[in-house]
Amino acid sequence: MSDDERARILDIGTHRARFDPPDIIRVWWNGPSGVSEIDTLYTWSAERLPDGTPYFVVADMTGLVEVGPAARKAAAGDPRAHRVAGIAIIGANFHMRVLMGMISKALRLFYGQRRFQMEFFEREDEALAWVAAERARRAATSG
Repeated sequence: MSDDERARILDIGTHRARFDPPDIIRVWWNGPSGVSEIDTLYTWSAERLPDGTPYFVVADMTGLVEVGPAARKAAAGDPRAHRVAGIAIIGANFHMRVLMGMISKALRLFYGQRRFQMEFFEREDEALAWVAAERARRAATSG
């Protein structure tokens, strides 16, 4: 693995994140997630995209066990959350879909009319296709 590839990967306890240029943060959740993992992920993401560029998150939640109330609050309430343009979630069970829906609503409340999209997928290729389409849609409406 090259130094450039290593710089694009972050291990957060049992979880892993990877930056896929130009604007995707991929996350593989494995086990429970807490406030420190959320904070570390936001900090690392901001370092990968320091110019304030909005980015997409592709989160594989197949191995996610739990997101406690403090972690949910941290995910939605962190001021850095406004940079997330959309989240594509892979493999979330019913419980995680409900929790992520709550986080999505909180993001919309905290950041007003800001457009924020969250979609659920069973497969990675579907999630990445949605990100590409969403990116194209945003480019068409902003320019």
